[in-house]
Amino acid sequence: MNRRKMIAVTAAASAVAGVLLLAPASPASAATSCYDSAKSITGTDDNWHWPASDPNYRYTTSYCNDINVKITTTVKVQTCFEPSSGGYYCNSMRTVYANTWGLAATDVKDGTKFWLVFNTSQVRGLVAY
Repeated sequence: MNRRKMIAVTAAASAVAGVLLLAPASPASAATSCYDSAKSITGTDDNWHWPASDPNYRYTTSYCNDINVKITTTVKVQTCFEPSSGGYYCNSMRTVYANTWGLAATDVKDGTKFWLVFNTSQVRGLVAY
């Protein structure tokens, strides 16, 4: 192959490789984001706990590093945890402002058993965990 032809073939191959590298990932292959995995909050039990129905707890997932809530009104929320070693503990109340994502708990290990406690029974919104 002569030098001119080799340069043309190399340039064409580089152009094709560049196009392949710049192609965006298809939406079907994109990972689910934390907020995309959010679940509805449509109220609390008599003690202002969520989830309101059995089972009355949830387990954190790999979708989120934190437990996030987005409520239609400004509320205070507390997260309670039940470690596999037994017992339970709760963090302090945190204010979450209306219609914005707020943190109920941070840096929570995947598979951790938890429930939320609000300062009102009138809770509507989303939780991502």
